[in-house]
Amino acid sequence: MAAVPVPHTFVDGVYTSSEANTYLRDPLLFLMTPPSAQLRQIVAQNLTTSVGAAITFTTADWDTDYLGGTGHSNSVNTSRYTANYQGKYLVAGAVAFAASAAGRRLTWWAVNGVTVNASETAGPTTAASSCEVVARTMEVPLNVNDYVELWAQQESGGTIATNVTFVNASSHMTILRVGN
Repeated sequence: MAAVPVPHTFVDGVYTSSEANTYLRDPLLFLMTPPSAQLRQIVAQNLTTSVGAAITFTTADWDTDYLGGTGHSNSVNTSRYTANYQGKYLVAGAVAFAASAAGRRLTWWAVNGVTVNASETAGPTTAASSCEVVARTMEVPLNVNDYVELWAQQESGGTIATNVTFVNASSHMTILRVGN
């Protein structure tokens, strides 16, 4: 994992291009292209009643940092965004549930499988069409190799799938490193 570039205190003298790159270019590139990703679910996921599950994301609209690294895999641990850099990350997203008026729909965030305090939201249900429950937008602190996931639960009394039929209302997760 790469380290977060840090500012340098300069003293009088001549500087090499390597020093200029390390102490000027790299921190500026990091600020201009912070680690970020936007993930989407394109394969429906069955959710068992009253059982929380991490939402899987098998496509990324983008996932990059200034060194070209990624924090998400579309094929392994697809529910996770793993931090390559320590810091605070802004997380936002939503879960789209298939139509069913019974029970409640919930979302929350988890870091390394542990629920983030005060992150749960509940949303409405409808028998006529799918419903999307927006997750709480919040900052979560991550260390290198920590991962964040969007979790969901439905309480209909049966199994309900997530909805991937509508591109503009599918489950998604967006992450952006915003600081230390």
